Amino acid sequence: MNYQMNYLPGATILMEGETGDCAFIIDKGVVEVSVQREDEKIVLAILKDGDIFGEMALVSGDVRSASVHALTPTTVSVICRPYFQEKLAQTDPIIAMLMRLLLARFHEARSKLLSMPKTCLINIDGKNQEGNPVTEKEAQREVLVRFKFINDLQSALAKHQFLLHYQPIYVLANGKLAGFEALIRWQHSEKGMITPNHFINIAEDTKEIIPIGYWVFETACRNLKLMRDTLGIDQHSAEPWMSVNVSPTQIKDTALLERFGQILDMTGIDPHVIKIELTESVLVENPQLALTFIREVKQLGMKVAVDDFGTGYSSLSYLHLFPIDILKIDRTFVANMFSDFRCREIINAIVALSKSLNIEIVAEGVETKELEAVLHELNCRYAQGFLYSRPVAIDKAMALLENRLSEY
Repeated sequence: MNYQMNYLPGATILMEGETGDCAFIIDKGVVEVSVQREDEKIVLAILKDGDIFGEMALVSGDVRSASVHALTPTTVSVICRPYFQEKLAQTDPIIAMLMRLLLARFHEARSKLLSMPKTCLINIDGKNQEGNPVTEKEAQREVLVRFKFINDLQSALAKHQFLLHYQPIYVLANGKLAGFEALIRWQHSEKGMITPNHFINIAEDTKEIIPIGYWVFETACRNLKLMRDTLGIDQHSAEPWMSVNVSPTQIKDTALLERFGQILDMTGIDPHVIKIELTESVLVENPQLALTFIREVKQLGMKVAVDDFGTGYSSLSYLHLFPIDILKIDRTFVANMFSDFRCREIINAIVALSKSLNIEIVAEGVETKELEAVLHELNCRYAQGFLYSRPVAIDKAMALLENRLSEY
């Protein structure tokens, strides 16, 4: 388990000669690293935001080779040995072996360095004896920034920092609001609002996408139920629906659909108004897993949409194998309809194919009236994009829905 600690100026964080099993990353502040030699304190380094110290405790039970004191109010993230060993055990065995070997050699070299006379001691702040910067320092900082970001991401759910915005989807023929796509946002305590393209890949890599995905699904179901109940929409009405994105990592989670079923029961939302969105890459890369997942989703009563369609052309040849309800044409093709005739032809082909397979079409990235007119001419049924609305918070989404309902 990782956590944060705060220190006042002058406080001792580590003491030379003591044992410990944690390393520290400086989130904010300045610390001094020093050793005691011949009754004299020798300052080895001044470390600042993003620097790490005490890292050998993660792999060795040896005593601390230096003391660390806070020079300013300092906040550090604490990495404990059990967490490090757990992550090391999960990685490739060769990488784990190399990591242990490199740390051991670093520890040996540093021990020899610290045993030298004080006139031979060098600064470890990222410069060599000539004062030239060490490029590895920059690489280390990048790794530490990423680690802190991952650490923040792992605690964001518990800190209630995630929220959902909703982008409306409209019927091209009459402008009726047909549904919403739920889109996650991260309200970071320091960085402000972070959009999913900056953290979803990391959530995938760390498997944090699993608990985050459950939260997204439950929140989207609850909010759709709230909108429909508040506005008095018949529970049997097919609109408005809610689209929820599910990632490739999530569909490998064997407990996913059972949990989704429990959430549907708990929230009281009718499954037929929930659409699960998969990216086209899932169909292309693992068609058998995708087919099994889609069938199970439909057994729960939900519908299935394929997002970013058109980017993986090979899937066109076996689209008929998947019981898809909606295809969402990738925004790249929509945006380039006027500048590249091939994009328009691709959209035309997708619409014609979908019509023969009884699949509805949503065009993404519609930003102008001209695009809207051409898409309507091509018999595309639904559209979403900045022409209509950016993703909005729940209260604004409900206001959009209420305004549309009052027009009919």
